[in-house]
Amino acid sequence: MPQFGLDNVLIGIVFFIFALQCLLIAREVNNKKKKEMNEENKEHFREGAYNGLLTSIILVAIGLLFFVPGLIVALVNNNIQAAIELPYPVPIATFAVYFLGFLFMFIAVFVVYEYFTKKYLTTPPPKQKIHKLDLEVSRKAYHILIIGILAVYLIVGTVITDTLYAFLSGDAYSYYGYATADLSVIDGGKLWVMFGVMVIFEFCILTDLIRVKAPRWYPARLMSSMYREKEKETLGPHVYLLAGILFAVIVFPAPIAMAVIAVSGLGDAVATIVGVTTGKHKIRPKVSKKSWEGCIAGMIASFVFGFIAFIAVAFIPEYIGLVGTIGRGIVIGLVINAVAVPVFFLIDYFTPSPLPFSDNLLNPLLIGFTMWGVYLLFTI
Repeated sequence: MPQFGLDNVLIGIVFFIFALQCLLIAREVNNKKKKEMNEENKEHFREGAYNGLLTSIILVAIGLLFFVPGLIVALVNNNIQAAIELPYPVPIATFAVYFLGFLFMFIAVFVVYEYFTKKYLTTPPPKQKIHKLDLEVSRKAYHILIIGILAVYLIVGTVITDTLYAFLSGDAYSYYGYATADLSVIDGGKLWVMFGVMVIFEFCILTDLIRVKAPRWYPARLMSSMYREKEKETLGPHVYLLAGILFAVIVFPAPIAMAVIAVSGLGDAVATIVGVTTGKHKIRPKVSKKSWEGCIAGMIASFVFGFIAFIAVAFIPEYIGLVGTIGRGIVIGLVINAVAVPVFFLIDYFTPSPLPFSDNLLNPLLIGFTMWGVYLLFTI
């Protein structure tokens, strides 16, 4: 009989290792900050160190959310019913572990190829001149994930889950116990969103760790031009965004998680693009390049996209119980997104100084807990 829970334990350990690597990068960047004489560079190193530390804390939290339930099931209640209630139910946990192994194989093959072809010895490609709008649009490409995440929550996740477990419940797989298992506990939308974001995050953090620690072996050296100077010594902003989104998906109820993701992704993307194209009035001229035009556009977009994302998921039959009725759901959506807007503004205003953090990290955390707290008031 399979030892249920061990896959979740292994995934938790992987995230502990990622957290340790982020902590080591934060320490290295902090040491460079101490030796740096240029004040601007020192501020950049300070931001990188704090971002690495906060990312490490988030990854430890995610690791615990997989490790602890997995260990309990493995040691106390090793059966199929308990395994289906894990963060990653069987056999999805196995898929996640296999994918991680595939990533390591891909990187290993790439390194071997580079070694035997001697390409790692060649001069890195020259820095490309990219228009600032093209650069920002490219940097915000990961924000397009929001569209895919919404699709999974709405349709794809439930369909895939129902099909998979109907297949596994057949006679051919009855020895695993699926035929007698209660599959109603499976949240297909959350499950596949978590899986999709996690595998993308694993790929991005692995390749970015290579970029920082061994740039000659970086699989996407042409993309190096997309990084700002302050990001070249530490992890990229897409890693922070994915870590924040993954945390939101795991911790918050599905409608709130979707609203948080929409605000963090689409709201921030709109703020950046509008600021780059039309921004003329700087919010804090001596501290940041952010403009009032971009900030206001971001707040409006955050409210609109957050509200649409919330009700789109809240009105799915699987989640309608979280809001009660359609009318009540609309009210909750309006209130929690109205409260999120000033939080979005404060994060935009105070980062990266005096708060030395990326808004890609703070938005999912602070906006998420704010939305969740206000939502809980409606359940009292």
